[in-house]
This record gives sequence, structure tokens and C-alpha cells, in this order.
Amino acid sequence: MKFTSTKYPQLVIHDLGVTFVDGDAEVTDKAAVDALKALPPELGVRAVGGRPAKEREAT
Repeated sequence: MKFTSTKYPQLVIHDLGVTFVDGDAEVTDKAAVDALKALPPELGVRAVGGRPAKEREAT
């Protein structure tokens, strides 16, 4: 999952093994993803993208 850090573009979170480069980080570890999602909004870290919306069947 991709995350962005707008407030701290070179953020490093050693405990999770996550390093942001130019405000972006790709995280594959589920525990790290969950921890990043739980960070307070004041840090400016948020998930980017996500799954595409499911297409509805035509009726």
C-alpha cells in the first residue's frame, strides 16, 4: 500500500521499518500498514490510492 507524508517528506519510522522518500513510501507489511493508518492526522501521513471501486453490473 502506498502512503504519503505531506508534512514531513523525509519521515523515517524506525520501529516500522518505513522510510518516506520525497513524501512517498510503499508499505507491504500488514502490521506497518495498520500502524500508519492509526497515526494522528496532525502528522500528515495518509494512505494513497487503494483498491479501485467495484463496477456495478448493468441492470
